[in-house]
Amino acid sequence: MSEPRHILVTNDDGIDSPGLWTLAEAMSEIGQVLVVAPAAEASGTGTMVTTRRDLQIAEVPARIDGVKAYTVDGTPADCVLVGLRRLKEGWISVLASGINHGPNLGVDLFLSGTCGAALIGAFRHLTSLAISLDLQATDDGLAEPRWETAGAVARALARGIAEGTVPEGAFLNVNIPALPLSELRGLAITRPAPGGYMHLVEQGDGVSEPLQRQIRPSDRHAHPGTDIRAVLDGYVSLSPLDTDLTHEAHTRQLEAASDALFARLSADA
Repeated sequence: MSEPRHILVTNDDGIDSPGLWTLAEAMSEIGQVLVVAPAAEASGTGTMVTTRRDLQIAEVPARIDGVKAYTVDGTPADCVLVGLRRLKEGWISVLASGINHGPNLGVDLFLSGTCGAALIGAFRHLTSLAISLDLQATDDGLAEPRWETAGAVARALARGIAEGTVPEGAFLNVNIPALPLSELRGLAITRPAPGGYMHLVEQGDGVSEPLQRQIRPSDRHAHPGTDIRAVLDGYVSLSPLDTDLTHEAHTRQLEAASDALFARLSADA
């Protein structure tokens, strides 16, 4: 009998987030889940790793039978590193981050702790998912998150991993519309929009009066084929990402000019 698949589940909303346990339950259908999550909310931390103080790790009661759960008083990236280096009980092959309370669309993913945690897994060639759920605005604020929809999407992705439909080693940024499952229009394979979805609005100058900041959604980067456009149109957005940061065209241009650049440097020596 082969060893069961081992899956590390984390998030940036903290150990008490319903989205974390929705994701852990979905992933437990295909393997042995280890939950390692921040002790407190840690959104917007990207891939930040704690180095200037010690970390505290604590085992906590799990909400799913057979799942071990821990908190780390740090960032999502800290949680991934602690899970992979210290807490795993088998070879981790899947890293699932989320389900985030709010979308991570376009270039917002660079700031996201949810996506940052998945990126740590992707750098280690794990199948890595960052899963986020859009929120619906109402006259009274925000509607209750559609966790049932998000759970169904997470289960479908888990089965895709088990069946090989999701490529091994894939790095996927997944965003789910704030809709009932029956109203989803489909799944769209997208690219990240060239701008953000959540925009920073500022009031005050920060000197004579406080600098106030609010985050508000905008559809100005919702171009066809992008993740923002898909979610606004009612599709689950699945963006396959890559950790190769090289700009090939600029590389070729700079290689052609490297001798001339060095000649100028030598002339100043």
